[in-house]
Order: sequence, then C-alpha cells, then structure tokens
Amino acid sequence: MKRKAIIFLAVCVATKLGFEEVSDIFYLNVTSSLPTGFYMKIPSRECRHNDYIVYEPSKEVKAMIIENGWGDGERDFLKKVGATEGEKYSIDAETLKFEIEGKYIGQVYEMDNTGNVLPKLRGEYEVPKDYVLPIATSARSFDGRYSGAIPKSQIKARVVPILTW
Repeated sequence: MKRKAIIFLAVCVATKLGFEEVSDIFYLNVTSSLPTGFYMKIPSRECRHNDYIVYEPSKEVKAMIIENGWGDGERDFLKKVGATEGEKYSIDAETLKFEIEGKYIGQVYEMDNTGNVLPKLRGEYEVPKDYVLPIATSARSFDGRYSGAIPKSQIKARVVPILTW
C-alpha cells in the first residue's frame, strides 16, 4: 500500500494534478470528476451511455478555465456519456436539479468553491445529432450541466478504467 501511495504522489506531481495522457494508450485521472486512476484507450465505436470519453473542451470552456484560475486550458476532459442524440435533459430554474430523461442526476451550482460564477443553463434541452452530453460523478465537476452537449468531433478517445483508487 505504501508503494502505491508513493507512485501515486510521484505521478500527481509529474502531471500537476490533472488529467493527462501518459502514453499513446494510457491516461491518468487525478481530478474528482471520475474515479482517480489509470484509463486505457480502446478502439473507437459509436458512443453509448456510460462510456468514458476523453474530449477537448471548446474554446469558450478553455477561456473560462483560464479566467477562473482552474488551470491552463490545455488539458482534455474525462467524463461519462450521460445522454446521446435525441435524448432530453433539463435543469430546473428554481431547484437547480439536473435530470436526463426524467432521471435525477445531481444538482447544479451557481458558483464554484472559490466564488466564480458558473454558466447558467436552465430549461429543457435535446441532444442534437452527432452530439453527446458529458457528465461526471461529482456535481462540482465542470460537465454538461454547465457546458451543454458537445460535438462528437471533439472526442479524442474512448477509455476504460484499468486501475482506480
């Protein structure tokens, strides 16, 4: 156990505590978006619910990352596919509940932990053709509840967890 902790700390320092491609097929996640650990790239196919995907954030999201001091805007995101083409998702304006196809996913926050205002998506949406809605297990993670659906063209890889802790 001690050896795993030392390896983990070394890797975290080496990657500056983010999500990082560490080889042509391996990624390391040390964010709270999804389980911490190593993920392996797998052959591409049509994205399905709960697939883990690696994608490049939009220019607007990158600018927000830099502006709010969340990072340098150069890192890719690791999320799960929460909804696919034609599926509906909503954010209730009063309760800030985030739902996909009527199923409660989590809350939406108006500010991050340091007081930065987060984007305000409110209402009902449908995932357009050739888009997916990325979600995370942590409501504090910057996912589709704040940025909306993303074009499939931004997806760099599908990955599977191989070692998480």
